[in-house]
Amino acid sequence: MVDSKSIAVFGGSGMTGQALISAALGKGLRVRALYRPGSEPSEVAKDLTIITGQLSDPGDIRRTLEGSHGAVLVFGPRLGRGKHPAPFCADATSRIISEMKGLGIERLVVQTGAMAGGDNPNWSGMVRRFVRSYRRQYPEINADRDAQEVATKMSGLDWTLVRPFRISGARGNGHPRIASSVQIGIFTKIRRQDLAEFLVSEVTDGRYHNQVVYIVS
Repeated sequence: MVDSKSIAVFGGSGMTGQALISAALGKGLRVRALYRPGSEPSEVAKDLTIITGQLSDPGDIRRTLEGSHGAVLVFGPRLGRGKHPAPFCADATSRIISEMKGLGIERLVVQTGAMAGGDNPNWSGMVRRFVRSYRRQYPEINADRDAQEVATKMSGLDWTLVRPFRISGARGNGHPRIASSVQIGIFTKIRRQDLAEFLVSEVTDGRYHNQVVYIVS
């Protein structure tokens, strides 16, 4: 049975994932989260169920989803100087979609990024130069994010794609701007707490069904 007060989180060990889980628990929801072995939190909050496993294992994904109303995906590669991780987002998302269909779970919220989905006419000149540099440095990661969005849009589920640009650790103010099209400058950002709150509200209440939205502070 699907529990309307339970959500599944994939990518919970990251900073945005941690904020998302905290926001969901604060709203009285029950959370089932998949963690890589060794990435589990040392203290487990009430109403948080930890599933230790891998995004590459359909069985681990299914155990994470069981009984949930919907799923939020906030995973992504850890990039940085000298880091060139293998792309995995599109394949993992496709596996999650397949398991959701098998379990009869419809609601899917996927966080990608403001550079996903091809060029955007609302990018500033500096952002365009940044994007060109990023794509030269990480061509496979860029293609993987685009493929993740395609898999989401073609899933047949009740999906929402969320595209932040830069995520800030500053305290949230509760008033982010969410729209299908926004101007993106090099200093455009979203406070992580506000992003987390939006992701929770979107998976439970859902305002932007089958839409791609940007979120900025």
